[in-house]
Amino acid sequence: MLNSYSQLFIAWLLFGLIHSFLATDLIKEPAKKILKQGYKYYRLTYSILATLTLLVVLYYHFNCAKVILWQPSIIQKIITGTLVIAGLVIMLLCIKKYFLDLSGIDAILGTKREPVLQLDGMHAYVRHPLYFGTLLFVWALFLYYPYSNNGLSCICITLYTVIGAWFEEKKLVIEYGNVYQEYQKRVASLVPFII
Repeated sequence: MLNSYSQLFIAWLLFGLIHSFLATDLIKEPAKKILKQGYKYYRLTYSILATLTLLVVLYYHFNCAKVILWQPSIIQKIITGTLVIAGLVIMLLCIKKYFLDLSGIDAILGTKREPVLQLDGMHAYVRHPLYFGTLLFVWALFLYYPYSNNGLSCICITLYTVIGAWFEEKKLVIEYGNVYQEYQKRVASLVPFII
């Protein structure tokens, strides 16, 4: 019988594998041929499936054994609470900006925008601001609530984000070529100012 930490780790692993596998051309290209006109709903279906699988992971996360790793001080709570809010704000701003593109809901609305390489705003400081906001949020939340299940989830999310960013960077270099490569030299990938 698997303990709750193993179950949580496996849930994160399956989430990452399913989420990543469905985003590859290995699946998307055959899906285009099979679905034809219906392919425009692929991203929406992908987003719904990602949300459902994330809910399963969160179920395991909140039902996992919680062991407090240390007792945070009031100063730590104030600092990390501020960082939790900052991470959440960054995430929400990114989601708001890219909601139509990220969710696939544009297929229902009948709006289709051509992808544009963003180099300004938050992108002037970090190439993946949504990932940065997510990492800031989850790690600050872990430091605010230093429980073992939160720590395990942070490690899984970080590994998935780093690997996902690496694959996404490869796609962006193919899509935007030298312009993106120059951008990579100037701007940090996941943490501002750390290239």
